[in-house]
Amino acid sequence: MTISIIGDVDHNRLYCTGSFTKMLTTFVCLSVLAERHQLNMILDDDNFLDSICDNPESKSFLHHFQSLIGSRFTIRDICTYYTGLPYTFDLSSTELAAVEKGLPLKHHSILDEKTFLDRCHNNISVLYQNRCKFHYSELSIIFLGYLIEKICGIKIEDLYQRYLISKFQLTSSLFSRELPERADAKDLSPYYDYPSIAIQNHGYFCYSNGFYTTLYDHKILIENLLNETIFNIMTSTKHARASSNRLMNGLTIELRLVKNDLIFGYEGLSFSGCNIWAYSTQKKQGYITTIDSEEDAYDVIYGKLGYQEFDKVPDHTEIDYHRFISHHQYHLMDKLIPDAFVGNYHRVNINESTLDIVFSVGSNFIIIRNPDEIKYDVVCMKDSFYIRGKDGIHAGKVGLHKSDSGNHYMMFDGTLYKRIT
Repeated sequence: MTISIIGDVDHNRLYCTGSFTKMLTTFVCLSVLAERHQLNMILDDDNFLDSICDNPESKSFLHHFQSLIGSRFTIRDICTYYTGLPYTFDLSSTELAAVEKGLPLKHHSILDEKTFLDRCHNNISVLYQNRCKFHYSELSIIFLGYLIEKICGIKIEDLYQRYLISKFQLTSSLFSRELPERADAKDLSPYYDYPSIAIQNHGYFCYSNGFYTTLYDHKILIENLLNETIFNIMTSTKHARASSNRLMNGLTIELRLVKNDLIFGYEGLSFSGCNIWAYSTQKKQGYITTIDSEEDAYDVIYGKLGYQEFDKVPDHTEIDYHRFISHHQYHLMDKLIPDAFVGNYHRVNINESTLDIVFSVGSNFIIIRNPDEIKYDVVCMKDSFYIRGKDGIHAGKVGLHKSDSGNHYMMFDGTLYKRIT
């Protein structure tokens, strides 16, 4: 089994792996737990997280999230993004005040623990109850990484060093909450609006964005992971859940099928560009690359494997989703976005660059980039606005904010837009 590096890219260039970190944080956390427990016995145990939270800090953190979600939940619920947690935090008053002063929005840069815990308690709008439907969430993996830190009394940096960097002898990789001096950093903010694209320190978003590596080390890492029992558990389809009609989620890893071939992989988008890899279990061959265009990355990787379309997910992966759809109770309100917020918007600065593209908010829609321009219908529920998902169920929250000075803002998935007056 081999992973081949493709593309005209410096193999020794240090880059931020972005959301690929989520998969590695899961592996690291499961590695800690596997030393004390049988993973197949704990992944689906509703009571397990309570049983290992044996100090006040971990108990308080867990119980807060249980209260938010409305029930106990399992490791699998968190790592398949099925707890109903949103993508990221709501906009905080301190962030809005900073933007009003002309400072860039640093939503993915929470540097101190007090602010992090304050955001956890005051700036999370849960979308659904537990075991609902797939909803990609930074907060899910941030929760897991921070909880394991508090249970073990050891920083995630040290866990990465023990279970990944030293174990697999990665010579050019590191885990960091701050931007390393020699890391490749590009200004991709003209092309993407995600706040994690900003050139910044990750702080407490490190659990989902803090791993830095080179293509050469990345190749070594994946080839070693393929032989790990824990990684095989993460990529098992037996308990996988649907994230779309052609895509399953293992434990923070994407799984696709083409007849008898199981393909797994993951991508990460950051200020270093998009890194993506995929491995064919039937062909025993995988590929990895980095590229500036997230959309082109999929064609490059899966095209190399010879795949353009994937099979429908197995029925068992959709059981939780269909149960949720048939039982979910939600009541939409006959309410439109207030006229004061309707109009044209500019994205606020996420670094030093100003974006001149005009975005729109209508009475029942928003038009943004994701990463191409897209129009989302907006619905109202419990006096809050949400985009309408493809299945008709509400999805991400559309935050509407008015500053003390009278400016109007719209926030979606961590990106903040200011109304043009």
